[in-house]
Amino acid sequence: MYENYYRNVYRYCRRRAPQDAVEDLVAEVFLTAWRKIAHAPDGDDAIWWLYRIAYLVLTNHWRRSGRQQRLREKLGSIGVEPTPSIPDQLVVREEVRDVLEAARRLRRQDLELLRLSLWDDLSIKDMATVLGIDENTAKQRLHRARKRLVREHRRMTRNPTVSPAALKGGEV
Repeated sequence: MYENYYRNVYRYCRRRAPQDAVEDLVAEVFLTAWRKIAHAPDGDDAIWWLYRIAYLVLTNHWRRSGRQQRLREKLGSIGVEPTPSIPDQLVVREEVRDVLEAARRLRRQDLELLRLSLWDDLSIKDMATVLGIDENTAKQRLHRARKRLVREHRRMTRNPTVSPAALKGGEV
């Protein structure tokens, strides 16, 4: 199947994605096809099955690219440079560390919802499926988990730990 249809899948992806992403996308198509080989149709119908897989791989790529572009635009609109300076990177790392520390203090259920949403990029429906709960329940719990994270982060940053040296004008 790979030998027979590689060029077709490559051209299909090339017409729909940037050149620098095509090889990876084609590899993902054939990897997915390999994993689902038991469902592959016989004969000439295999190309349409591969095109369907390619379409699904491409939609994931487009969605990912769209999110990345929106993030770049959002960062640009608030004045964050695409390649921040070293001091800016250190500030961002500290802020990330603070958020992760606030997240660590949350209940395990809240943390799992945030991970599914942010790290795994799952929809509310998919989160509900993973957790075995109703969609509305998942939506409410995610909303509450986000509020708890914000509240915990504010509590942490409002009351920073100050060393005795800092009180005398030294380092924090």
